[in-house]
Amino acid sequence: MPEIQFAALPIFRDMDADERQQLLDLTEPKEFASGETIVKQDRLVQNLWFVLSGTCEVKRCTPAGCVVKLAELGPETQFGEMSFFHAAPHSADVIALTDVKLLRLPRLVYDQLCNENHPAARKLALNSVEQLADRLRRTDQWITDLLCSESHKTSVSEWTSFRDKIFRGQ
Repeated sequence: MPEIQFAALPIFRDMDADERQQLLDLTEPKEFASGETIVKQDRLVQNLWFVLSGTCEVKRCTPAGCVVKLAELGPETQFGEMSFFHAAPHSADVIALTDVKLLRLPRLVYDQLCNENHPAARKLALNSVEQLADRLRRTDQWITDLLCSESHKTSVSEWTSFRDKIFRGQ
């Protein structure tokens, strides 16, 4: 795989060529055919995935059977950060919409880098936090816009319940 493709991933920002190469050496290339499930909702597997080519769809299914498309991911994106950094089941399915080529970084490999105090491990974590914080910021804006719109009349108890789930884990 060309170095420039790996270097283009935002999660590897501020890494020098040696750090990127060390991470590249620790990843495993994986390919999935269109329609294959890569990550399954409610399962805990700690891998960080990098999309090299193709397109994936992120979908969440509620207990009532409602399926919501959360995102479509293409090259130079990643997924799996939430379960990778916090040992909890995946919050959604990730399915290959087209044939995809990915790189997989297992958590055990990342832990080895951390134990060696490798700068790439710290940079990967910081870049992941930055991207997750950006997603949360956009979600906050969307929620605020929704709650303030005339077409949505949220009750105080509905908002309080949601807020408690987010900030207190209740």
